[in-house]
Amino acid sequence: MNILKKRFAAGLTLALALSGQSVLAHHSVSANFDRDARHDITGIVTAFYLRNPHSQLEVDVVEEDGTVSHWLVDWGTKNDLVRRGVDVGRIKVGEELTITLIPSRRLEHVGYARSMVLADGSRIRDCGYAAFRDALVSGSEYECQEPDR
Repeated sequence: MNILKKRFAAGLTLALALSGQSVLAHHSVSANFDRDARHDITGIVTAFYLRNPHSQLEVDVVEEDGTVSHWLVDWGTKNDLVRRGVDVGRIKVGEELTITLIPSRRLEHVGYARSMVLADGSRIRDCGYAAFRDALVSGSEYECQEPDR
């Protein structure tokens, strides 16, 4: 291989490696959301998109001063939520719910859902991939515990 081809191959390898890191960071909950913080919002679901690579809810929250804040709440992939047994069919557009989320590190009114309380008082939780993986590895029943506050 001549020197020009070697340099091209090295440059291409470097470019692919660097672009892969930005893609991983884009999809990283830890990179985009403050896992050490919790925030509760209560509002009306205006849209729910159950899809890959992220599910999302749009929620209108009435603030103490009477203004309405429009929140974008990111959530797990459709495949992961269904596989982990999260009952997403209970989330309805137009209904009120309370979401415990971890807030965005950079954006206002953006968060990542950890649990939800529906208008009837029932709770929906997703404990994430690690708990699901650990249950699979150990051969035990997958149980989602209440997230730490």
